[in-house]
Amino acid sequence: MGSESTINILLIISYVLMAVSLLGAIIFPLYHMVTDFSKAKGALVGLLGVVILFGVSFVLSGNEVLPAYEKFNITPFLSQFIGSSLVMNYILGVGVIVIALLGEVYNAFK
Repeated sequence: MGSESTINILLIISYVLMAVSLLGAIIFPLYHMVTDFSKAKGALVGLLGVVILFGVSFVLSGNEVLPAYEKFNITPFLSQFIGSSLVMNYILGVGVIVIALLGEVYNAFK
């Protein structure tokens, strides 16, 4: 039947289009960041904040490897990386909740 070859061709086309869109999503912001650096400062400060937050969460997380982790080939570094990702997620989640509550309190008294 011709349906399998049609599906394969459409999958290849979708992969190519996804790659083109991914490259566009990466290249165009970088181009605008280089051409107009003054507008990019805010994004770079945010990126620096995320990197610092990840560094702090990496230091706070442990690198223990439990026996249950061995079947997944988890190394101490990978365990610490996973833990730091979780700690960073917790910090960002609590931060979003606090900012939302403070914003509502501020709007109530305004």
